[in-house]
Amino acid sequence: MSPPTTAIIGGIGRTLVTLGCLTVAFAGFQLWGTGLAEGMAQDELAEDFELRQQAFVDFASEIGIDASEVGEPAPTLPSTTLPPTSQASVGDDEAPATTVLPDSPEQPPVPAAAVPPGLLPAIGDALGVIRIPQLDLDKVIIAGTRRDDLRKGPGHYPNTPLPGQAGNAAIAGHRTTYGAPFGDLDQLEPGDVVEVETFQGTFVYEVLPQAGPDGVKGHFIVAPQQVEVLNDFGDNRLTLTACHPKYSARQRIVVQAELVDAPAATINLEIAEEDLESPPEGDLAYEATGVDSDTDSADERPAGGSPPDNDRRADEGNTVGLSEDALDESLGWHMEELSPFAVWSLLTAAAAGLALLAGHRWRKWPAYLASSPIVLTLLFFSFTHLDRMLPAF
Repeated sequence: MSPPTTAIIGGIGRTLVTLGCLTVAFAGFQLWGTGLAEGMAQDELAEDFELRQQAFVDFASEIGIDASEVGEPAPTLPSTTLPPTSQASVGDDEAPATTVLPDSPEQPPVPAAAVPPGLLPAIGDALGVIRIPQLDLDKVIIAGTRRDDLRKGPGHYPNTPLPGQAGNAAIAGHRTTYGAPFGDLDQLEPGDVVEVETFQGTFVYEVLPQAGPDGVKGHFIVAPQQVEVLNDFGDNRLTLTACHPKYSARQRIVVQAELVDAPAATINLEIAEEDLESPPEGDLAYEATGVDSDTDSADERPAGGSPPDNDRRADEGNTVGLSEDALDESLGWHMEELSPFAVWSLLTAAAAGLALLAGHRWRKWPAYLASSPIVLTLLFFSFTHLDRMLPAF
């Protein structure tokens, strides 16, 4: 072969090898690198929760009552409790057969004082900590289940009671990315302990048994649209939801646990309508993985596309667990991230180019070692914006 041909083939080969290495690196970033971002967010949220919790406890102390007695009367709502036969048909092959508890739950105390609005968390703020010893899990809970909220940790469905209060409190979390807090929900067994700490105190739940074709387990599987698992069943429970199976958004895995302690006084968070993520005909919060919820494998991933026109929410594209239109929106491309991705990518390429040039003019390995922290840092920011732009996170 002529020298020009050899040079062209060599250049193509090096380019393909580089692209392959970047692809593998990006896959690793999604599985593990996103955990770094989640870890940093968790550190900030932990500090935020401690400050908010202390302010709440100080308020209760000043008026001489326990933090669990601070609340407000709950509004009278129509009962949404399902009969046992309806609840048994919630799931598919692993639907629970017995999840409705006796109709004699402990009632919350009559609030001794109303909580000042300034002490309540807004969407995106820290509102508690969830601990599951069996899974070695200890994560701060965020108010809300928007896409950005779940990147920071488990998110509380705003249209459900707060953990520790009367009713069915619900929390969503990731199974594969951003720390994967709920990655091992399927390992929970009936009777396992779930502990939740909020401004009102620490509350203990025990995982409920779910009867299915494979025996009694601590979880069951439902379709994304089966939001009835968030209903009030007339008892005090905690519902944990995440995507199922791993690396897919096709179904949801659900774990429900019964409150062992007496419930705290009811507090109703005042959430702006545009921030709500679960209207009556919504979906359970999910982690978008690029896999359509109606398909069975990663080989059937959609190619993305322009999000549908929808003005029902001010922040529709950043919402998780809405109607099917919003589901398509969150699974779609977010081209607003293209510009920052391009800028960070160019900076990464420039830094890598300078490192190569320094290696040719100086000593190769010392130059590479000195420049690698800079290149890797720039690449991390580039991958971050690429992750946000793609129909996956």
